[in-house]
Amino acid sequence: MQILVVDDEPGVRQVAARILAEAGFDIIEASDGLQALEIVRERAATLDLVVSDIVMPRLGGIELLEQLSLTYPELPVVLLSGFGPVHPGAGGRAIPCTVLSKPLIAARLIEEVRRCLALRA
Repeated sequence: MQILVVDDEPGVRQVAARILAEAGFDIIEASDGLQALEIVRERAATLDLVVSDIVMPRLGGIELLEQLSLTYPELPVVLLSGFGPVHPGAGGRAIPCTVLSKPLIAARLIEEVRRCLALRA
């Protein structure tokens, strides 16, 4: 299973990538939403899930989710928030598979990623 991890903070991105890699997932990293969109376009056929921070320069996670939902509606997205509870999806927006708070708890991240992947199957 291939997962794209998107976060503008290298340390957070690397921690999430390492947690998921150690759980057996193939990881690709992007530093913001625009780079993530490019990667998804190139690898849509092999990509299984996106884990993205919400607040990033150039293109944030909610905007990334909305764009992906238009072109790749079957691709699950897990959003990460460092700013407390967030409820994307209000007002007709695209809805993520789940939203997790930072700092990341490894077991919770793995559990939610597996749950989201199972929903896709």
